[in-house]
Amino acid sequence: MSGNDNAVGVVLVEDERMFSEMLARALIEVSGLELLARSYTVETGISACQRYRPALLILDLALPDGHGLDVLRALTQARPDANAIILSAHAEDFVAPSELQPHIAAVISKADAYRSVNEHVRRLVQRHLPNVEDENALIDRLTTRELEIFNLLGEGLTNRDIAKRLSRSATTVATHRKMIAVKLRCSGASLMAMAARHRAQYAKIPS
Repeated sequence: MSGNDNAVGVVLVEDERMFSEMLARALIEVSGLELLARSYTVETGISACQRYRPALLILDLALPDGHGLDVLRALTQARPDANAIILSAHAEDFVAPSELQPHIAAVISKADAYRSVNEHVRRLVQRHLPNVEDENALIDRLTTRELEIFNLLGEGLTNRDIAKRLSRSATTVATHRKMIAVKLRCSGASLMAMAARHRAQYAKIPS
């Protein structure tokens, strides 16, 4: 299991690796969520669920060595309160077995997966952790230029360093930084720490 009591653990089981990578990037942007593992088969998915006992399973149904619901069955035996989001190319035709229906939070078409998974996961995290502050929802409010400067702050650069990198004046960078601080509700060391977390989270995607 995850050692983080302030996060909802998730295992992602999807055999298309590029699609899995895309979903992983969407998941790590959700505050209060911890992506524990990515798996690509029924066998490795069951192993990951038995090891981590995640609160949430994001699951493709069509896997190379069997049906994805076998992973969900294994998880519900290890953790009876677990939920799953099902991914399917034919979501409108999916009918869940009666014993698994209570565990299925959503059935999502792969064609709409990125946006829908993010929305459903955010709601599930809010249910588990109602007091968590969604940093990434705040970051989404930044303009393109503000986000560029915010990411450079995450590298530990000063206003002067950023001005040189972007060929802008230090005054212009400072003005953008003040607006970033207003939108993100923090400044100084707290702002630098948030920027560093945002930059580092992409290094945490399980392979």
